[in-house]
Amino acid sequence: MYSTDIMRAEHDNIFTFLGAVRALCCQVLEGLPLPVNDFRKIIAFARNYSDHQHHGKEENFLFNEMVANLGPIADKLINHGMLVEHDLCRRHIMDLEIALNLYERDPKPIHKLDILEAAEGYATVLHRHISKENSVVYPLAERSFSEEIVLRIDRQVQAFESKTSEEGVQDHYLAMMNELRDKYGQIEDQHDKADKSVSLAAAFGRQHKSKSAD
Repeated sequence: MYSTDIMRAEHDNIFTFLGAVRALCCQVLEGLPLPVNDFRKIIAFARNYSDHQHHGKEENFLFNEMVANLGPIADKLINHGMLVEHDLCRRHIMDLEIALNLYERDPKPIHKLDILEAAEGYATVLHRHISKENSVVYPLAERSFSEEIVLRIDRQVQAFESKTSEEGVQDHYLAMMNELRDKYGQIEDQHDKADKSVSLAAAFGRQHKSKSAD
């Protein structure tokens, strides 16, 4: 399916970008003077590539077809899962912009903390979101859509890609991604490396009673 192949390739680019975001945050924690301009590049990439270029195709061409044609499971998955997470990513980027504006006016530690929290929060949410799309959302669409729906989505995505390519969108933001990666390096998301034996119940403070306590 051409459209999901394009979206998976964009996921790979976004993973590279998020690795640079984490690396930059870590360097600031280690004492690097906070580079306001580079954090503004993060905002630009997030809004214009991750959101408009990528999420825009999902929301306008893929997700609406899933909701219309694949029943209650797709409706719940998209409307109560993927779209909620898209908005959460947008909220993190809005918070990042607000914190940067405050920091430029008054470089207090709390504003620096808010900058790092928003940037790292964005990276964590989007990393997990993309992993779900790769493993659940796209496979559901690929195995469930009729040929007619696949062709319709693919034509829409091809037209969108042609237009933004002529405008230089992909080249501009991938160059920005490479610049940040080359400048700060990359750090992978660490959450999946945590102890797998820690359950969600334990994480939320709910522990099973032992037999001796019964």
